[in-house]
Amino acid sequence: MRVLIAVEESPCSRQALESVLKRHWPEESQFRVISVMEPMPYYGPEIYSPYVIDSIVQAEGEALERKRKLVKDDVEMLRSHHVSNSVSGDVLSGDVRKCILDESKEWGADLIILGSHARKGFSKLFLGSVAEGVAGNANCSVEIVKGKVTH
Repeated sequence: MRVLIAVEESPCSRQALESVLKRHWPEESQFRVISVMEPMPYYGPEIYSPYVIDSIVQAEGEALERKRKLVKDDVEMLRSHHVSNSVSGDVLSGDVRKCILDESKEWGADLIILGSHARKGFSKLFLGSVAEGVAGNANCSVEIVKGKVTH
């Protein structure tokens, strides 16, 4: 079984990873942890001062490093719990839904596991739902671990 685990910094994502850690998986199972970095919008030098551009570049760099550390730590945690299983990880760049779906197809995932904020109403409308977008378009099974909404 090939299990793709999409992670981010949220508590619901942590719950999804914990659900993987608590289970017994077949010996031949493979795990792939990914986190997706959505590029910050850039509207061109005519809109921003050089200082603002430098700030955007610095913020993107810091966010990328946080995501790399998150994936590295999660891969190490999975390896320590599932010693006999193959575990890999990576940080991808682009639209979160598209990256998860593309990676699952390219890697040949049998299962995608991700957390959901369980938002409703306007919050869901404005922020969208990665979990719904992945579940509705994946070419394999999808498990959504729901977290509680905090206001």
